[in-house]
Amino acid sequence: MSPTLCQGKKTATTSGYLFYELDNEALPQVGEYNIILDENEQAVCITQTTKVYQTTFAKVDARHARLEGEGDLSLAYWRKVHQDFFTQELAELGEEFSPEFEVICEEFTVVYVA
Repeated sequence: MSPTLCQGKKTATTSGYLFYELDNEALPQVGEYNIILDENEQAVCITQTTKVYQTTFAKVDARHARLEGEGDLSLAYWRKVHQDFFTQELAELGEEFSPEFEVICEEFTVVYVA
């Protein structure tokens, strides 16, 4: 759990669309709530999804990178850490990363802090 999340500094996240498909998991929906747990499985805050959209990795913009609230908030930082992450996750499936990799971008607000 990122400490910036419950402080409201992180208000977005990005996931690989393929992973939703493989897990047969529903995509995030606007209006849904998420209970955020710490490393001890204790609830630390609740978020509510405000926006969800699908795009390619290459089309994620600087605004979304900034909303993720990590590193120096730049698109370059976002691309580096996310490409590294997706490359590793895809390699475990025998797949290769591409800038055309489909991602799900989600924005949210913190509605409760424990």
